[in-house]
Amino acid sequence: MKVLIIGGGVIGITTAYYLVNAGVSVTLLERNSAGGMEASAGNAGLVCPSDSFAWASPSALKMALKSLVYPDTGIKFRPGFDPHIVPWGLKFLGQCQPKKWRHNSDIKYRLAQYSLALMRELENKTNIEFDTLDNGIVYACRDQKSLRELEHHFDFLSERGLELRTLNKEELFHSNPALKSNPDIYAGAVYSPSCKTGDSRKFSQGLVQWCEARGNCFFEWNTKVQKINMSNGKISSVMTSKGEFEADAYVLCAGAYSGVLSRKIGIKLPIYPVKGFSISAPIVNPDMAPATGFDDVQKMVAVTRMGDRIRITSSAVFSGFNLDHTPEDFKSILNLAREVFPEAADYNRAEYWSGLRPMTPSSTPIIGASSVKNLFLNTGHGHLGWTLACASGRLTADNIVGSKPDIEYANAVRG
Repeated sequence: MKVLIIGGGVIGITTAYYLVNAGVSVTLLERNSAGGMEASAGNAGLVCPSDSFAWASPSALKMALKSLVYPDTGIKFRPGFDPHIVPWGLKFLGQCQPKKWRHNSDIKYRLAQYSLALMRELENKTNIEFDTLDNGIVYACRDQKSLRELEHHFDFLSERGLELRTLNKEELFHSNPALKSNPDIYAGAVYSPSCKTGDSRKFSQGLVQWCEARGNCFFEWNTKVQKINMSNGKISSVMTSKGEFEADAYVLCAGAYSGVLSRKIGIKLPIYPVKGFSISAPIVNPDMAPATGFDDVQKMVAVTRMGDRIRITSSAVFSGFNLDHTPEDFKSILNLAREVFPEAADYNRAEYWSGLRPMTPSSTPIIGASSVKNLFLNTGHGHLGWTLACASGRLTADNIVGSKPDIEYANAVRG
């Protein structure tokens, strides 16, 4: 059996890995170079079932309105009219009911837990290196009121079995001694010990090498899809900048661009590109860098240690496929890094990045068969692509080869 995967970020590459393990011949097409990988290259690096809450919630509209008044908040709407935001936004609002928020968050959590278990298995099998740390994640609050609210918020996941601990100020300093340099910032935190961190770019590159070494897996970089040819309700071939490719089955894993490609064959995917920003700075004082994954809850900024660098990420900007950025876009995350971990890294040598998250109205990914007989979908992971990659890759491979999946997941848009 031959499978062609469109999209070479962490989702597409992980899907290739599980198909190779199932004995399938795989070819993957990616429009960028092997080191580009768009959203997979600059994400927060958190593998976090603790962050499984759906974005569409009863408080989402309030947060959106707040962002119009306070520009430093994590969510931003940029001037200009994008016609695609209207239908997507209406569907998003329809998912903001409490019952739907609980349902969608429950789906994400169970998928994330399964994915974390699979990632640990993958690490043991492949021995790839990706700057992984198994020290958990702390969600830090700047005052006691916010800490109590966060504890209540996390009750949802505690009830579903996720281990969580509340840390007072002293316990927070013990988990991250670098915070002692400015002891008045935080009042405490909620700690998720089972979560982990790592570099998804290194993870993906390691999997590419592992798959190539096994044979029957081919990666075509700098290859742009130009046309998807159809015959009798099925894909017959894919025309690209490097020629024509044929397969028995096809998988769409093109992230934020999945909807653009799927529309060419009559499938409308409810995916909107949500822009995020990150900076990566070289560590100059390891003792002053974060010892765990770190999230400032009020500022909505995450800080992650990745080998000899730290990654600082934030923002959800709704501005279509516009990838432009200015120094102002990075001001809030750079200010937080210098406030909280001032001696950890050389921020004057920071690398700046922006990328697009493929967000669905429900915040749950689209995984499964489509209305096109031999096309499978694995896309729409939003801000949890790195966390959900192993689960969605394994489920997709199971669907294609006809294996019974370990967990049930039904969120495919058939078009």
